Amino acid sequence: MFKLKILFIGPNESGKTVLANFLSDTTENVGGEYRPTQGVRILEFESQPEGSTDNKTCDVELWDCSGDFKFESCWPALMKDSSGVVIIFNPDVPSHLKEIETWYSMFISSQGLQDNQCLLISHHKPGSEIEDGRLPLASNLSRLPLIHSNLEEEPEDVRQAFCRYLGNVVNAMSESREREEMSIIT
Repeated sequence: MFKLKILFIGPNESGKTVLANFLSDTTENVGGEYRPTQGVRILEFESQPEGSTDNKTCDVELWDCSGDFKFESCWPALMKDSSGVVIIFNPDVPSHLKEIETWYSMFISSQGLQDNQCLLISHHKPGSEIEDGRLPLASNLSRLPLIHSNLEEEPEDVRQAFCRYLGNVVNAMSESREREEMSIIT
């Protein structure tokens, strides 16, 4: 059985905790008062990744990381042994589109993760005015898979897209493991 460590990162107030709670079935409530995450929260659950080659259930550790830069000194420890990174942002906040470039360089390019081990989630909060259209993303970010999440209107679409993403991560880890085993043999 695979054990996946997935980091949820992104700007403050982008919806990381709401999505983490929803995807891990920690809560059904998608609203509520905003309370910023202090450091990191780790949620553990089992998931059936869609499209993975071995089609088995995997254990997921979802690391809901604070978007506050005062915790930057902890980030190398959070990144250690991560299987994938999900950058979550709010498209209603113009500064988020610029800020996610920083998150990309600090968490993804520095670790050398493959594009299929990463995911962008444009999280639409209740009452959002932004449509699911094309976002003006930087070229390095536009290569990553992007999903739009709206937990009020299409919660199961978000869950299915996340399960497909987990399948991509499992496949990337399987391929990496196979390459490692072949390099030992040869």
